[in-house]
Amino acid sequence: MNEAIRKRLSTAIYVRVSTEEQAQEGYSIRGQTEKLKSYALLKEWEIFGIYADEGISGKNIVDRPAINRLIEDIEQGNVNNVLVFKVDRLTRSTKNLLELVDLFEQTGCAFNSLSESIDTDTPSGRMFLKIIGIFAEFERENLVTRLKLGFERKAREGYTLGNHFISYGYSKPKGQKIQTIEPQEAVIVKEIFYMYVDENMSMGKIAKTLNERKINTKRSGKTWTANKIKKILTNPTYIGKVRYSLLDKEKYFEADGQHERLLDDKIFHLAQEKLKNTPRISKTKKPHSNSYFCGVLYCGKCGSKYTTHNCSFKKDENGEKHRQISYRCSKKIYYNNDISCKNPNISHTKLEIAFIEYIEKYNDLTENAEANPNEAIEKEENELLQSIIDNEKQLNILEARKKQIMERYVGAEIEFDEYKDMLRVMNERCDALYAELQRKKSKLTNVQSSQAINAEDVILNIKENWEMLNNNEKMIFLQRFVKKISITVEKERKNFNVVRIDSIEFNTQGIEIDEKKKRAKIMPLLR
Repeated sequence: MNEAIRKRLSTAIYVRVSTEEQAQEGYSIRGQTEKLKSYALLKEWEIFGIYADEGISGKNIVDRPAINRLIEDIEQGNVNNVLVFKVDRLTRSTKNLLELVDLFEQTGCAFNSLSESIDTDTPSGRMFLKIIGIFAEFERENLVTRLKLGFERKAREGYTLGNHFISYGYSKPKGQKIQTIEPQEAVIVKEIFYMYVDENMSMGKIAKTLNERKINTKRSGKTWTANKIKKILTNPTYIGKVRYSLLDKEKYFEADGQHERLLDDKIFHLAQEKLKNTPRISKTKKPHSNSYFCGVLYCGKCGSKYTTHNCSFKKDENGEKHRQISYRCSKKIYYNNDISCKNPNISHTKLEIAFIEYIEKYNDLTENAEANPNEAIEKEENELLQSIIDNEKQLNILEARKKQIMERYVGAEIEFDEYKDMLRVMNERCDALYAELQRKKSKLTNVQSSQAINAEDVILNIKENWEMLNNNEKMIFLQRFVKKISITVEKERKNFNVVRIDSIEFNTQGIEIDEKKKRAKIMPLLR
């Protein structure tokens, strides 16, 4: 398939003359257009449209209807290549040129100038745009610096920055300089500090309490979490301060705010002291060698992920202590009781037993396989290859016809409207054929990689090898070969839960192994 099919340039020809330039040779609208149409034909580019501003100065963009229409078409993706006679036809304003180059870069639009031999497909053309881009970047950095200085000055003067991320307990309507107290939210903020400092409640417990009471967060529909509670507890806004540059510790500072405070200093500082002296305890989010099911374990009732919950120590017959891991559905935390997941917690030991029992249910998943699957695969591969060749031939024919249509238009045999209609029909056919070609190529790739390990091979191999693996190897195996283990846990009697594995989704895509060896060679991949 040729380059024109793979990378079709929908070209906009832009021409302009001012009143003073009307009489200059080579600057007429007609003269520019004819030369640019011939150049587009030579480059085998499709002409999307002719954009002409006649008798208009190039000192700005605002007063030029054609270039504004061009910008619109670039932004909408109709045009991905701009061709001009000279750069100054586009604009004489350095500021506007920087803005246009920025637009070209953002939208992936190519730019070409006939007189200056600027072509973004050539090194010199790319260099030109890079030089312009450097000036644009310099201007942007200056603007950012000025804005940052302005924001910093506002913060030092005590004004809260931003409207979208205002602190819980306050509101700041658009156009209002100083944030004001939101009465209902202010009550909750005071309650949070009281529950944490005076009632000695954990941040997780506070979050659950608020969710049970169906108290809304700042963002409607979101639930309270321990992290959100901590953000409130550490926010000096409530004692009349304004913060600047939260993400950069070196630039961070606090200033006296213009807004009304919500809390007195005493309870706020007591909360900070308690936070400082309370050890940070986080729940396990990633699998470890002793909790290797974490990360692939999902709740069969609500679909949420399971996470490690806690560990206890149990003595064996020799009196030695061993860690006992358990798992819990993440939707059991921080949710209202009426929507909280009811799946009970499950121990790692019981889950391991259920996993082995699930795998053992499969005696021979390949006994009903085709007698000679490779023969069918080879036949399908050959059919797809031939179909792809046919598609590429048809695309080349259509591209040749499009070139003929372009030649007729440049030679003034057909009008522009007729040219556009004919080109649109050709493009629709090309797009349909190209989509079909890509689909067939993708299918061919899948067929050619069908010799990779499949789920049946993994299951058969894991049955033979699972108990031989150490904990770390089990963790690596699950992370590499298993996408999802869905479980349901039932409480049969007090303190006794039974786990059932509903399904296991295997991940074997892209793992290719020699056909003769693949049965026995899955486990060595882990080492």
